[in-house]
Amino acid sequence: MRLPQRRPHTAEVTRLALLALLVLALSAGAAQARGGDHGGGGDDVRAAGKCGPGAVASLRLHARDRGIEARFRLRQTRGRGAWRITVVHERRVTARATRRTTRRGDSFELRRVVRNLDGSDTLVVHAWGPHGLGCRATATLRG
Repeated sequence: MRLPQRRPHTAEVTRLALLALLVLALSAGAAQARGGDHGGGGDDVRAAGKCGPGAVASLRLHARDRGIEARFRLRQTRGRGAWRITVVHERRVTARATRRTTRRGDSFELRRVVRNLDGSDTLVVHAWGPHGLGCRATATLRG
């Protein structure tokens, strides 16, 4: 006598799919920059930048009375040259700058203060360097 193959119930498959989505959502949320992890009362956010090979970047946002202070740091590990930087605050370009890395100074920091708008504020910093090298850092300061 042959036993019929058991098919998974729809509820069981749905439960597994929801569990997989929950794990993905939690892992993506853990990778985002969070405020309050540094004992600053929730007014400090740090995020690592995504760069091509040969550069490392980071972005720090700090809430101040007069606005949000943004610090973008970039270290070029290969080659030297001029970098063009754009700061975007809530989908609007708020600053543009040019910095140069040299043999003696392979890194730079760009500081800007932007208005603190109502609600959460998202800043994106784009940097384009020599030979097509690029970096991007994004951080959200919860409002």
